[in-house]
Amino acid sequence: MNPRGAPAPLDIECPRESDVLDALASSRWPHRVDAELSNHVASCAICRDVITVAAAIQADHDDAWREANVPSSGQMWWRAEMRARQDAIRHAARPVNVAQGVAAVFALALAGVAAWFAWPSLHSLFSAIAPGGDAQTTTFASPLFIPIAIAMGAFLVLAPVAIYFVMSEK
Repeated sequence: MNPRGAPAPLDIECPRESDVLDALASSRWPHRVDAELSNHVASCAICRDVITVAAAIQADHDDAWREANVPSSGQMWWRAEMRARQDAIRHAARPVNVAQGVAAVFALALAGVAAWFAWPSLHSLFSAIAPGGDAQTTTFASPLFIPIAIAMGAFLVLAPVAIYFVMSEK
């Protein structure tokens, strides 16, 4: 107890703790250490705890080291070669994929433009064929015109962005 009547704080460190850890790490504990360190560990509760915990950790580390399955160098070389080939194929195919994407966008844009220019003649043809049809109605009178125009515009904006994300490596 200290002078104020409170219990003395517990010691949580020992000056010989590093010596004990060094002996354990270098595989000298318990048979190849000097008698002084062995007697100290026998009398010091902190060092006994350090030996108990560190020995368990060291044993677990040694077991994991023995059980590690490291592949052979030939197998690692083969894997590296396969990965390099796949990367080269992917890199070589990238311009072709981009060209195909651009061609698809242009084909769809061309189809949209063709539909735009063909719509008035198709509209007048269908209105002339339909019973009670009026050939004088305007092109914009179709209820589908605005949704189709919005869809085509969205496609023309989103298609290049989608192609970019598909072709990027990330």
